[in-house]
Amino acid sequence: MDGQSFIREPARDVPVAHECDLCVIGGGCTGVFAAVRAARLGLAVALVEQNIILGGMASAAQVNEWHSLHDAAGKLQVIGGLTAETLDRLRRRGAVRDHAHRHCGPCFLFNSAELALELDALIRANQIRLFLKAICAGAVRAGNRVEAAIIEDKSGRRAIRARLFIDASGDGDLLRRAGFRAWQNEVLQPVNYQMLAAGLDRLSATSERNLWERIRHRAPDFAWPTANANPWINLYPAPADLRNVYGPRLNGVDASDADQLTAAVIEGRRCHRALLDMIREELSPEVAAVAFAHALGIRESWHAACRHRLTVAEVLHGVPFPDTIARGTYPVDVHSPEGTILRHLDGREEVLGKDGRMTGRRWRAESAENPPFYQIPYRSLVPEEAENLLVAGRLLDADREAYGAARVMVNLNQTGEAAGTAAWLALDSGRPVSQIDMGKLRAALAAGGSPGL
Repeated sequence: MDGQSFIREPARDVPVAHECDLCVIGGGCTGVFAAVRAARLGLAVALVEQNIILGGMASAAQVNEWHSLHDAAGKLQVIGGLTAETLDRLRRRGAVRDHAHRHCGPCFLFNSAELALELDALIRANQIRLFLKAICAGAVRAGNRVEAAIIEDKSGRRAIRARLFIDASGDGDLLRRAGFRAWQNEVLQPVNYQMLAAGLDRLSATSERNLWERIRHRAPDFAWPTANANPWINLYPAPADLRNVYGPRLNGVDASDADQLTAAVIEGRRCHRALLDMIREELSPEVAAVAFAHALGIRESWHAACRHRLTVAEVLHGVPFPDTIARGTYPVDVHSPEGTILRHLDGREEVLGKDGRMTGRRWRAESAENPPFYQIPYRSLVPEEAENLLVAGRLLDADREAYGAARVMVNLNQTGEAAGTAAWLALDSGRPVSQIDMGKLRAALAAGGSPGL
């Protein structure tokens, strides 16, 4: 049938499930860290998460890698706070290991399930009211203020009233339903879908590239999306013989669209079966899927229209801001159907082709001095016109290339901590989120463990 038909629902009263100071939508690490920072400062906090585990991309989607906490030279720690605290917690349980990424330098590989347990412990310790398997389905707005978030969970359609809200959903579930402006890039970065598999450790002992080279000639036989879209087989800290397999990048997917998300998950699982079958036929029958991710690995969907849009020039030249709330060193990393371009702060540029082969060049001439890190301003978390709503995480307002650098979790975790701290400061001062004192915000972040702020 052409067009779209509609069914009119009758009006209904929605019961209020909870009232609090701050309601955070989205329980990825960004949202959890926002909630924890605010709770530690004395706010009564509610946290809404659509999955049954906390951690978002890091746990539900099994993206088990956090990048360096140090500057580009590896000398000065520029990221701390709850990211460093959580890594310390994981290290005490043997659930994280240091690793050298072949393109992006030092990083940490962690056990996603153990991370989810640590996040549970943080929520319990800080007495945060948790709503799991709940989606933000609507909003009540009065002027430029959000009055309530409407959620739907197993108990039905309910409301959460709060004095202030943070949207850390990644897709703008509260922001867009409350009618604040959001935008999308014309070409979105691709999605991945992850699988834990047994039996690959001995086969990929040399490198995942070596394993793929040994089976890629069978890709057409198994309808691999493209013969050049190689999987990424990552280490997974666990006593068992497990590897975390990142399936091929799936381009052209808007994961905020329910039908596209469904299709991408089904295609991701089909690709994993194809990969395992290729390995069984060519290398060893003793491989098997152990578990699939609870969520699709999403790099990008929506961005909030905020008071400042971070630009790639600001990132690559390390421009300082009076309202800096986060710092990072991960390179500008923009995926596309044609390949990946990595631009580093020292002027190097690497082009990763679809075949996995890397070529080097420069985006600027060599210089005696290079920016040690780039900075993210608070204004890029403040939606236009909003008085009591902040965003954090993937909703960051940044142009396509700047977002390619800022989007990694160690950077976005900091935006959650900043939003949670700013929420406390706005409520404590009685000011709109756009008018809080930047000196006090940065001081509070530093007191909570964020270095250099």
